Amino acid sequence: MPRTASRPILIVAPQLEILLGLSQALLKFGYQIMTAYPEAADLERGARMRPSLVILRPPTEPEERARCLTLIRTEFLKRGVAVLALVSSAEEGKVVEAEGRNIQVLAGKPLRLNDLYLKLQQFFETARRRELRIRTELAVAHREPGMSRADLFDYDTITSLSMGGCFIKTETPDPVGTRIEVVFCVGTGSQSVRTFAVVRRQGTAGAGEPPGMGLEFEPLTDANRDALEAFLMSQLATGDLPATL
Repeated sequence: MPRTASRPILIVAPQLEILLGLSQALLKFGYQIMTAYPEAADLERGARMRPSLVILRPPTEPEERARCLTLIRTEFLKRGVAVLALVSSAEEGKVVEAEGRNIQVLAGKPLRLNDLYLKLQQFFETARRRELRIRTELAVAHREPGMSRADLFDYDTITSLSMGGCFIKTETPDPVGTRIEVVFCVGTGSQSVRTFAVVRRQGTAGAGEPPGMGLEFEPLTDANRDALEAFLMSQLATGDLPATL
């Protein structure tokens, strides 16, 4: 059984045969499914259900495809819902990527269901990792990069931590947009995570909490990612509550 989100996948296609065929295949994979035609009223109803992912078979006629992709951008991409387009060829995929912007593409004629299954596993695994998030009290050293002396760090506390970033409690947060270096230890072996991050907001991690700054990590090394995920999973297993960055 695949790891899935609690919200269903929305399948959008212009032909009933495609909707039925994909629905039957994904239901067998264990996913919850909704369907819609690429029309404004149908897509608006689908957007209100907040699907975890949209799987789109775009129309082949250029004007219909452009109109469909505009609706998909408005109803889903701009609201943070990922979209995966199923296309017949790499050439069609390039057209959809250019017109749709930020739409992922899976090409194949015929489409191999195993390729789709693996793509969905990858998507939900990535989403799961991004959602791992805990409250904590971790000492952290941070500074703007490029300092010449190793002791020029500020020392504060991480109060919320996820695979994507952290919240540092500090009385002197850096301005939004600042790139900083952060170093903190995780796990029983005190494994060090040393990476770079960008300040995305100033404020508090929650009501009644002290001020600080929310950071978004730059892409982690394999070693840092593995160590951080293992630590988050171990803390969640002990009953730590989720927090919002």
